[in-house]
Amino acid sequence: MRERRRSPMTGLAVAGAVIVILAVVTAVLVVAVTRSGGPVDEFEQAAEQFHSRYEPLARQLETNLDRAGAGMFDPGLATAQQDARALADLFDEYGTALAGIEFPADAEPAATQLANAVEAGKVLWVNAAGFFDKGPMESLIDELRPQTEAAIAEREESLRQALSG
Repeated sequence: MRERRRSPMTGLAVAGAVIVILAVVTAVLVVAVTRSGGPVDEFEQAAEQFHSRYEPLARQLETNLDRAGAGMFDPGLATAQQDARALADLFDEYGTALAGIEFPADAEPAATQLANAVEAGKVLWVNAAGFFDKGPMESLIDELRPQTEAAIAEREESLRQALSG
């Protein structure tokens, strides 16, 4: 039997194929790691979850508050109070999500300002839930809700800019 010798080119071709496969696997892993996770993605996910739940809850509160009668024992007012507590819980969850994100040092001030605005929103809804009369509850919400929403939107945009720049 005659022994077959492999050509040196075959060995180089195999080595080259292995290198290409390793490079492709490495590139895929790098892309996967950089795309998922990280403070930008974590923030955007937290913001999306918050806003997707906030709008329906806020509309529900408005509807229930419109239906509520005056007085402590009105069932519509009790429902509006529950809605306000649910909004306070939502703001608390958003604040907790933000606190769990490791932002880069240059984005920390913007993240802190956003967290403070979210905390102010939570306080708004906790206070709104504590009213036993429709009038004061409506007044508080009418006065502070637009300011709170504007502050959060402004600070979210500032954080996005800090994270991108």
